[in-house]
Amino acid sequence: MRLAHHLKPAFAVPGDDLHEPYLELAERDELVRTNREDTAAYAAIGAAEVSNEPAALLATRGPGLAHALPGLACALADHVPILCITGEPLDQGFQSLLPSLESNRARLTVTRDPREAARALARSQPAVLTRPQTPDELEPHLRETRPPQPTDGEIEEVRRRLQGRKVALLVGRGCYRARATEHLERLAERLNAPIVQTMRGRGVVPEYHPRNYGVVGLRGWANHVLREADVILALGARLTERTLPEEPDAEIIAVTLHLNGPADLHLECDPAPLLRALLKQPPETRPWRPERREPDEPDLHAYRVVKTALRAWIGPVTLDSGQHTPLALLAARLSAPNELIHSGAFCPVGFALPAALGAATRTPEPVLAITGDGGFLATHHELETVVREDLPVTVLVLRNRELGFTRQTAGLDDPEPAGMDLPTDPADLAEAYGTEVHRLERDRTDELHRILRDAEMQREPTVIVVELPREDVPLPDRPG
Repeated sequence: MRLAHHLKPAFAVPGDDLHEPYLELAERDELVRTNREDTAAYAAIGAAEVSNEPAALLATRGPGLAHALPGLACALADHVPILCITGEPLDQGFQSLLPSLESNRARLTVTRDPREAARALARSQPAVLTRPQTPDELEPHLRETRPPQPTDGEIEEVRRRLQGRKVALLVGRGCYRARATEHLERLAERLNAPIVQTMRGRGVVPEYHPRNYGVVGLRGWANHVLREADVILALGARLTERTLPEEPDAEIIAVTLHLNGPADLHLECDPAPLLRALLKQPPETRPWRPERREPDEPDLHAYRVVKTALRAWIGPVTLDSGQHTPLALLAARLSAPNELIHSGAFCPVGFALPAALGAATRTPEPVLAITGDGGFLATHHELETVVREDLPVTVLVLRNRELGFTRQTAGLDDPEPAGMDLPTDPADLAEAYGTEVHRLERDRTDELHRILRDAEMQREPTVIVVELPREDVPLPDRPG
């Protein structure tokens, strides 16, 4: 089993302008060949998310790079540091393509300069390096590159704005990148301040911590904490309409590498050095403890299945996009941010399986992918990679035989709406790839628990298909 060192293993589809780095990495057993470039990018995201280290993929110029763009867009939207190595792009002629992406005010870095690519990765952004080489040549630049640091004047201004006020600490995924868990816990105690999380910031401070009040946003249950605070110290958090469905009256101090929302003061820097500075000279804030609330649990078969799976599985879990996604996010209770990997801002269907594949190369623990039958059909071909590489990945498919979320959000009440049915049996496909396969009915949660525990212990590629009825999941009050 491969374990990562910096940017390795790389995920790749071979091609004529990448022969040299591809073969070199393959001979050193530092490469995982996937079947498509988009899934190579999703695999790199899974590897980066589970390890909190950058990851790499190789894609040929032209068609290969075009296929990788959905994964690069996902990494750009979610601020995941992955490197795509490709050939020199052409603006005309055979296989010409000049890539350009923008998401949430961030642009994809496309460069021939390894130092510029390293700077993008240090800011938790993806980069495309347009010169065929192995990732090794970039690693010295990564070790020398740091994200921006706060100035003394900025630190003092934050300290002044917190003085004598009720502070809420809003924690996002950027604090995971900054490895700021210990500093956050200590600062919350010192300031007598509650902690709330964005959906992707969950687990940075364990959810059993007494000062962690839960999740804010469209699907959150701790939005009242932001409404009652005098000042919100947002650390590594995106401030979009999904995090702040209603703009609070409190002053907002945003400490993040990527501002994409309202803020009264913005520090474009790594949150960790600011936290260390505040701990050395903490302001005197107003102590407070807001009411603790818990989310309502929906009475749905799919929710009970997902909750059973999350309770049974010990290792990392990847989530696809679909009706099961909000149910899993509701059922999860995280003690670390890499226990649950999902896309919060891009949400591509078919993400879970390749992300689990990538995560499995960088953790000694088996990985569980939770998907619907639509998500499974989008990227089931990567089961071939899982079997070929003998990766300890289990796939849980919630099969309701339809594109459930699409049907629901389109407001289609027809018992059999046109273009939404999924008759293909995922179990038949899984058997063709040679994985162990289990079929379960919706109410056999005790058996599901046992099968998942056995699969995690046996570490063999496994697919579990649970048959479910057509159901509607709760939707947030505002679309997003």
